[in-house]
Amino acid sequence: MTESKKLSDVTQKIDDFNDETKLNLKLHVEHELHEHDRVLPDGLSYGIIHEEIEEAVDKRIDEFTKNTDLKPKELYAYLELQLAQDSSLSKRQLHYLAYDHLARETSNRFLRKMFKVMRRRMK
Repeated sequence: MTESKKLSDVTQKIDDFNDETKLNLKLHVEHELHEHDRVLPDGLSYGIIHEEIEEAVDKRIDEFTKNTDLKPKELYAYLELQLAQDSSLSKRQLHYLAYDHLARETSNRFLRKMFKVMRRRMK
């Protein structure tokens, strides 16, 4: 398998993860809204509120998925450079370096925290 194909596969997996996350969150919100519709009294129109909530959720999900760009090509190039400098790096050390790099490069606070926790577990 070529490097380009490997990177393409990783990028596709990230895109699939983002799409799946969006769908799961949207389904969860739909379920919660449906539950509230059953509890609320009949005759009241909640259509506008429902639409506003969906718009707000869609906006937040889009912001989250935009901030989860992990840039697999950049990560791969970084790890390749590290291996060129020290060819004796173990798989565990490469994982540590990957988490360290991702923690430094991401602008998403949630992901940064998650990568730092994962990096600490690699020590």
